[in-house]
Amino acid sequence: MAKNVLKGRLMDNTVTVDDKTDKILKLDITRSVDEEYLLDVMVKKNPGIRREIMQTSISLFQEAIAEEVCNGNSVNIGLCRFVAQFTGVIRNNAWNKNKNSIYVSIQQGKRLAQEIADTTVKIMPETASAYIAAGEDASTRAQDFSATAGRNYMLTGKNIKVTGDDPSVGITLTDSKGKTTRLTPDMIAVNDPSKLIILLPAELADDEYTLTITTQYSVGQKLVKPRAITQTLYVGKAPSGGGGNDDGGGGNDDGEDDPYQ
Repeated sequence: MAKNVLKGRLMDNTVTVDDKTDKILKLDITRSVDEEYLLDVMVKKNPGIRREIMQTSISLFQEAIAEEVCNGNSVNIGLCRFVAQFTGVIRNNAWNKNKNSIYVSIQQGKRLAQEIADTTVKIMPETASAYIAAGEDASTRAQDFSATAGRNYMLTGKNIKVTGDDPSVGITLTDSKGKTTRLTPDMIAVNDPSKLIILLPAELADDEYTLTITTQYSVGQKLVKPRAITQTLYVGKAPSGGGGNDDGGGGNDDGEDDPYQ
């Protein structure tokens, strides 16, 4: 019996529009895990080591990795490998921080491969009629729901087109402190039922955001009541335990017939 279990939720494959039976699996996120949660796990595994010692070790470990990576070293810790990468075209043989940027590529290591080999997948039924299936940063091409301020971000899914005349309709980003930024209509470059391309405000600070798409879109011509679809989005680097759809795309809360079908 496998040690680990990943739950995948069945969703319609929006790429193959002609095949209505074609499905994909999207990871069903159980929770967003931070350092404090991981410390709780570590203490349970080895209660003989004081929590503050573990916390100090993690902090020093992270600091050492960050410094080595940012000084041009490829860092392999067994779990994964870190290496710095550059983006943007170099003009006049000079680095331009407004045009060029640095990001860190993270590749799966031997330790993760071993855990994957000891993992089984449980398929969950399709329940959401509107959802975000994936995202991609135009700057780094990262698909872990990390994004770059001031750059385009692509979202794919089902019934995510932003349309309707209700004041709540639109796209917002709410940071970890509760401050909400609303995108203006001109910041939505592509607005299709299965794909959105949005321009993220340049002034967004690195943080964890809740991206909310509120729409009255339905397959037919009739607008339906506003429905919100949320997704955790990280401006900057996504933490190892982060990323994931918060609500599975939302349900039809009032028990009415689903207008998206």
